[in-house]
Amino acid sequence: MKLYVFLSLFFLLSICFGQKKPIPKTDFNTLFICIDSISYNQLYQSKYLKDTLFFCREMQQETNTDSYTGKYLIGESSTIEFFQPQKANQLGDHFGDWGIEFKTRKIKILDEILEKSKFYNFTIDTSTTIAIFDSLSIPWYKTLSFDNPKNGLTILEYQADYLQNLGFTKKQICQSMTFKEYNSILSNGKKYPRQFSMVTYIKMYADKKTIENLQNFATLNNCIKNQNLVTNDDITIEYIEVENLPEFPIQEIGISLLHSQPFRIEKISENLSVEIKDKKASFIFRNNK
Repeated sequence: MKLYVFLSLFFLLSICFGQKKPIPKTDFNTLFICIDSISYNQLYQSKYLKDTLFFCREMQQETNTDSYTGKYLIGESSTIEFFQPQKANQLGDHFGDWGIEFKTRKIKILDEILEKSKFYNFTIDTSTTIAIFDSLSIPWYKTLSFDNPKNGLTILEYQADYLQNLGFTKKQICQSMTFKEYNSILSNGKKYPRQFSMVTYIKMYADKKTIENLQNFATLNNCIKNQNLVTNDDITIEYIEVENLPEFPIQEIGISLLHSQPFRIEKISENLSVEIKDKKASFIFRNNK
């Protein structure tokens, strides 16, 4: 009888005072941004940027909802995607559009994060993006996102069919992996051939709605909210509150490098330059066309 009473009391206390199940770990994955056409066209003209700092690719992608071409700076642990203005009306088609994407480390984790968003009563959008490869439709990733007309904050999760199509084994698909580990598997363990490690800093202008979305997004990604910063061990997002957003709200993108580099400034255009010093580099944007 005493044991029964003890177990009943323990069960009741665990319900009333037990810790909440933590939100699963996610990793910063991608920043995309729509820049002016001149900057876009001149992005790969610097031999130093292309051959030393960044693994560069220009790729076209077709999905069930969109078709687009972008220039990708692929790092060891994250990616920056650049687009130029288009006549279409998707997020990323207009000058100044931007998006930040975190990624889950394992399939089926996004469902847990979705339940957390419901617990906090966050207003979010969910979708599944279908990629078209050689006329074959494959579920690419599922997303949970906070969207504005000009920006998006997204947690994505690659789907098993897509990973299998890339050559991942069933064991690899089911295991937890960071973006760095994901890239290592794709390259068959080859050493990353450039200097770009990962995005570590983003500075932007933000209105009240963007700030609200950033703070809610931070909660779902185990980030700390401190005054005008959203941060974790890897990345810091700093925002300057404004009533009306400028046409181009991103001011700076900071990245870490694998090895120290001599100081230099690479001018891409009148609107964009890259400053390199030691093991850091920064994209500096000037908010005019």
